[in-house]
Amino acid sequence: MTDCKPEEFADLDVHDLLANRRHVAVIWSIEDVQNVRPDLDDDQAWEVLQACRDRHDCEWGFTWTFIEDVANEMFRKPHDD
Repeated sequence: MTDCKPEEFADLDVHDLLANRRHVAVIWSIEDVQNVRPDLDDDQAWEVLQACRDRHDCEWGFTWTFIEDVANEMFRKPHDD
């Protein structure tokens, strides 16, 4: 795979690409992680998001509670001292 610059994807619509293959995806972002754990910085939120992707179970889904549970497991809340 070649390295691509972000501007090369400016007009790319991930949902159109998926639709062409008859796939769908729900997209979560670091902002979603920070919604349930506002104390996490962007890098920490990204770590949580990647862990959620790797751990999610289709029987239980990818939910706000799941994100919060994974984040809490990975990063202690500031008031948990």
